[in-house]
Amino acid sequence: MDVKREEREAFAKAQKTLLEELKSGEFHPLYLLYGEERYLLSYYKKLFLKAFSENEGINITQIEENLETKNLIETAETLPFFAPYRLMLFDGKIGGKKKLSDDFVQYLKTSPRTTVMLFLEEKVDKRSSFYKTVKDRGLILPCTVQDADFLERFAFQFFKKEKKQITRPLLQKLLERTGNNMYRIEAECQKVISFLGEEIEVTEESIELSVKKLPEDKIFDLIEALGRGNRETLFRYYGDLLQLEESPTKIRSMIKNNVTKLLIVREMLTEGKAERDIAQALSMEPWRVRRFCSEARSYTLEALEDLMHALLRLEEEIRQGKIAEQLALEVLLCGEEKDYFS
Repeated sequence: MDVKREEREAFAKAQKTLLEELKSGEFHPLYLLYGEERYLLSYYKKLFLKAFSENEGINITQIEENLETKNLIETAETLPFFAPYRLMLFDGKIGGKKKLSDDFVQYLKTSPRTTVMLFLEEKVDKRSSFYKTVKDRGLILPCTVQDADFLERFAFQFFKKEKKQITRPLLQKLLERTGNNMYRIEAECQKVISFLGEEIEVTEESIELSVKKLPEDKIFDLIEALGRGNRETLFRYYGDLLQLEESPTKIRSMIKNNVTKLLIVREMLTEGKAERDIAQALSMEPWRVRRFCSEARSYTLEALEDLMHALLRLEEEIRQGKIAEQLALEVLLCGEEKDYFS
């Protein structure tokens, strides 16, 4: 089992326990929330703060710059005011130059149960004494980037809350445009809901008009137009990307990344691999895999290899100063790289 999948399963299990504890008001002494999904870290941080907000938050201490072990222990030993628990919040205090001392980490093994300590981190060393201590005495919630099923449920809840109806195909179309960033998913769902007004049913038109495509999706459209030789459509997408203030360097880089994925997908399809296997191999959402598979089937393996070689040749010419970045990109899009290199 891959690490991401393990962490997602651990998240689902720990999330259930955490929500039950927040509801019951019975807490572990230690909590560690870590991972690259900032939305989840922020969401559960707010739930903790809300749970301890009585009496104007007198039992909440957010640890800022003062990390002296003596002061931290004094705070941890202070009894809560007319409540069963007090909360100490540590945001990004485990790694880096300004971090908690080894003595305080050792103290966590015997810290009072009346003081709940919440640690928020982007990365954590699972071999460390700190991690093992939290695992023994508390709860660990890995807030990793979530899979397609979780994101569908997450997006669906916004429409359900506003009593809007959306089909699964349209929900997937929406997520194709948002990507897996949960902040963006929330924002774009709210845009669609606002666009609908009093209307109940989400339509394809409402998504088309209210949710803009990501630059990555415009790149995919551009490659699709390139493969079909449709210059008018191709340069319309290119113009859209320039209007989004994407640099020629970044556009070329995104084209290269997508062509690389198309090559891998085309090879795996030739080997008879299923879309499920491709999704797992590339850590890609199912709806993106379907689109990559559809596009890869429209190319021969040789055509994709030729396109990749053209990209690599132009990259070398740019590196040597023989052609400007934007001209190189437009030469590629015009399909004139063969003339250029002849």
